[in-house]
Amino acid sequence: MELTEEMSKAFQLIENTTECLYITGKAGTGKTTFLKYIVQNTHKKIVVAASTGIAAINAGGVTLHSLFNIPLSIQNPNDTLRGQIHEDKVRLFALLDTLIIDEISMVRPDIIDYIDRKLRFYRMIDLPFGGVQVIMFGDLYQLPPVVKSDEKNVLLQMYRGVYFFYAHIWRECGFRMVELTHVFRQSDSRFVEILNHIRLYQLTERDINDLDTIRDKREAQDYDNRHIHICTHRRDVQRINSEMLGEPTHTFAADFKDDFPIGAAPCPELLELRIGARVMTLVNDPMHLFCNGSMGQVVNIDNEHITVDLDSGIRVVISKFKWVAHEYKIVDNKLEVVDKGSCTQFPLALAWAITIHKSQGLTFDKITIHAKYVFAPGQLYVALSRCTSLEGIVSDSFISRRHIIPDNELLAFEHAMKACNNIFNRNTYRSLRLR
Repeated sequence: MELTEEMSKAFQLIENTTECLYITGKAGTGKTTFLKYIVQNTHKKIVVAASTGIAAINAGGVTLHSLFNIPLSIQNPNDTLRGQIHEDKVRLFALLDTLIIDEISMVRPDIIDYIDRKLRFYRMIDLPFGGVQVIMFGDLYQLPPVVKSDEKNVLLQMYRGVYFFYAHIWRECGFRMVELTHVFRQSDSRFVEILNHIRLYQLTERDINDLDTIRDKREAQDYDNRHIHICTHRRDVQRINSEMLGEPTHTFAADFKDDFPIGAAPCPELLELRIGARVMTLVNDPMHLFCNGSMGQVVNIDNEHITVDLDSGIRVVISKFKWVAHEYKIVDNKLEVVDKGSCTQFPLALAWAITIHKSQGLTFDKITIHAKYVFAPGQLYVALSRCTSLEGIVSDSFISRRHIIPDNELLAFEHAMKACNNIFNRNTYRSLRLR
């Protein structure tokens, strides 16, 4: 890939310093692509981890919980570490130069502090993260941490909020923010401007007037077209896909081997299809005929292949695909990525509808937004930013400021970062006076 100026700056910081970085950017600025570039081109010994299994599989890494043996409960930053010492992790962490954490917006602060304590203990180095460089990827204005109300009550007894930047370790080590600004997904400057206003909770009257043009209640109820319906709730997605599929003629079960986490499978565990079904591809084609998120219609099915007429006008024959779950091990005193299990399935999913959560990271040419049930910050922004153009969007309701759910903590964080020249330190932390 050709690096932008910001990407080049970040890569040089990773290669030539031990600074901790927070690499962020709007939707469609190439964060995942850049992450993979770093892994493929760095001279450092790197481990990639993410908060969820699906994110870890997509990033080619492992989950934070499996890597650091993190308990599922909220972790008190003042507690001493307990449990068995794993010799394989001692050797692994001793060789580690850099830890990359993807989808950092979904990671709680107690997890960050736990990782810090674990690395100090295992590496026997009393420095932030045991001297390991930490690189975080994500956009706080997209999807926030999933924290239950009882968990939030516990967290707020120890932290000032639920986001990663409230971790106590950041007051000690600090980190530099690098923002990716070039948007690859959309080329229409006016649409990019509207998305940025929504992202920063600054919707204008002009924006609202332009968004009024995409509202079409009748069109929003038509599921049998080339628009994928993006919904806030999984139950609506299941209902739409089930009703439109009707009686399936073919069913394919995913084949799991060895230690592959079933809940992390980036494909249907049971894929039900028929001729005419609307589907979405789940991987990038090596021949570049389709990518993750390409839409089409099934025209033929047999046990070994599924033929799909893509909306791009290309007919493709799709075979089963093997996703591999990784783990990091020391082999001949070298840090290596090894396979621990696999999942084999046709890389397709029913695509009359999809949740906002599942759509994150995907790109579509035509979407229908079910906006009236938006209930969390970032949802509307994620949904709208999946589309390449405003002309490709239909909404079931008029979009107004009530659909924009501001999170003042994020605004305070951004203000504090800019005031401190994009370097998070003790002064930045003090300026986050929210609680």
